[in-house]
Amino acid sequence: MMPGNNGSDASVLLASVAFRVQPHKRAEVLSAVDATLERMRHAPGCLRTRLFADADDANTFALQSEWRSADAADGFFNSREFQLFRGLRILLRDEPLLVLDDVRSRVTRLLRAS
Repeated sequence: MMPGNNGSDASVLLASVAFRVQPHKRAEVLSAVDATLERMRHAPGCLRTRLFADADDANTFALQSEWRSADAADGFFNSREFQLFRGLRILLRDEPLLVLDDVRSRVTRLLRAS
C-alpha cells in the first residue's frame, strides 16, 4: 500500500480550467482568480486548489483543483461562487476550457538524488 492510500477504491476528480489572459488585463484577471480560488478552497468536497502559469506564455494559466466527487465539482462550477470567474470572459483571449479527469489511483514517490 502506498503512503496516503487507505485501501479504499474512492476516486478523486481532477478539474482543470485553462485560460489565456489579454496581456493588459493580467493583473485584473489574477486578482479575480485569487478570489475564485479562495471560494473554491471553502467549497464542500474541494480537497486542493492550485494556479499554474505556463512557462512559455506568461498570459496562459491553469486553475487546477481536486474534488471528492463529480457531484461536488459540478456543484461548485455551476454555483454563484464560480460566476465571478465566468464573468472574466471579456478579459480573456479565448474561451476558458474545463477538463474533468476521474482518477482511480495515485502513486506518490519521493524523487531522490542518486
